[in-house]
Amino acid sequence: MIMWVLVALAALAASPVMPVGSAAEADGDFSPMNSRNYPLELTARITKPTCVDIPSDLSLCQNIGYSQMRMPNLLDHDTMEEVKHQAQSWVPLLMQRCHAETQLFLCTLFAPVCLDRPIYPCRSLCEEVRGGCAPVMESNCFPWPAMLECSKFPPDNDLCIKSDMRDQNGTATSPTFEISPGKQKMIITIF
Repeated sequence: MIMWVLVALAALAASPVMPVGSAAEADGDFSPMNSRNYPLELTARITKPTCVDIPSDLSLCQNIGYSQMRMPNLLDHDTMEEVKHQAQSWVPLLMQRCHAETQLFLCTLFAPVCLDRPIYPCRSLCEEVRGGCAPVMESNCFPWPAMLECSKFPPDNDLCIKSDMRDQNGTATSPTFEISPGKQKMIITIF
């Protein structure tokens, strides 16, 4: 039985992948593409940069001025479940309002805007948010994480996101992070 499964998997791996909607799919051949034509591995992990809708339950990054994000994100999360799980732990920090651009900084990483190439936050944006939020985190026994080390981000230039970018064209301002009272009570209970 195990030998048959291994032979079947080897045959499947050797067969060419046909696009979704092709004759092969109609014949029942497996194609590692989901219904939205996102390239996937057999593990449902997104393997090539693609655009996906920001899910409504990704509460960290709601009302940020765009509705689609790049996957894998800038923290190398390659499943939406991983993004949502990791992002949820940052919601309490937003509730502290330790810096006006905390949501912008975090969502630039967790739910980056979907463009041809990734756009990272500028080092100065990271330093400003860290300056306001690291003391709050440390007072709750959470050090500023290594994955957000500001020296990893590019120095200010026109190819990274600065803290004042939302106001430059006058169309978007830094949103106030809001969460429903019921969800707020649930988050406070969890954390």
